[in-house]
Amino acid sequence: MSVDLHLHTTASDGSLSPGQVVELAANLGLNAIAISDHDTVEGIQEALAFAERLDTRVIPAVELSSRYNSRDIHILGFFIDYKSRVLDKALSSLRKARIERAEKIVVCLQGEGLDITFEEVLEVAGGASVGRPHIARALLKNNQVSRISEAFVKYLKRGSLCYIDKFVYSPSQAISLIHEVGGVAVFAHPGLAGLDEHIPEFVAMGLDGIEAYHIEHTPDVVKHYLQIAYDYGLVVTGGSDCHGPLSTHGLRLGTIYVPDKTLVQLEKKRRL
Repeated sequence: MSVDLHLHTTASDGSLSPGQVVELAANLGLNAIAISDHDTVEGIQEALAFAERLDTRVIPAVELSSRYNSRDIHILGFFIDYKSRVLDKALSSLRKARIERAEKIVVCLQGEGLDITFEEVLEVAGGASVGRPHIARALLKNNQVSRISEAFVKYLKRGSLCYIDKFVYSPSQAISLIHEVGGVAVFAHPGLAGLDEHIPEFVAMGLDGIEAYHIEHTPDVVKHYLQIAYDYGLVVTGGSDCHGPLSTHGLRLGTIYVPDKTLVQLEKKRRL
């Protein structure tokens, strides 16, 4: 009995289509998965269609970009009403911000003498919510870097030559939006955020859960967040954060999972 609650598709920066993710999950014997693309829900409908003929449940979700005290924080929203007009309007503003950021990054890369155009980035994205991984893949395709990781280290990660911040919501706004569309708000991969001292503030904002189990969390880190979850009455979630075989981490779907009872706990927190 296993559930992977953190997966990305080609709707954002994953390299597998929503249908491919569902099929792979079914082949791996997963009982349920959450499609949680960055700032978009465009992949959920296809995933649900595939799930109808396969023995794997799909949970509608989203991973919202946020920032607090100049640090990035991602908030997962589970069991959201992905067809909500409120959500669509909010995500449209984030998609626009992603495009504007990508355009600025490309201009910077061109200024560094690299062979890349924004049209090439859009071609790589294929209609998905544009992100830095698409820029990295365009650089690789044009033989401007030898690996995706090289693109991030040299040009795209925070502190590198062409890193540019984008507009994001505050954690309070992200949590409120998730609640407004019936969802459950969970702090994604907290071990990567460096914001532990602010977790009581996030709980006061309405945070419902914390992703203790994540591919980047060591056993000690997992234990640490399990204790925090217990202390604040938060639902514990987990997932592989799989972005597909073309990501820097490779294919890892189903390598991190939680028991079925997690879904019951999440559903008890639903707003609709």
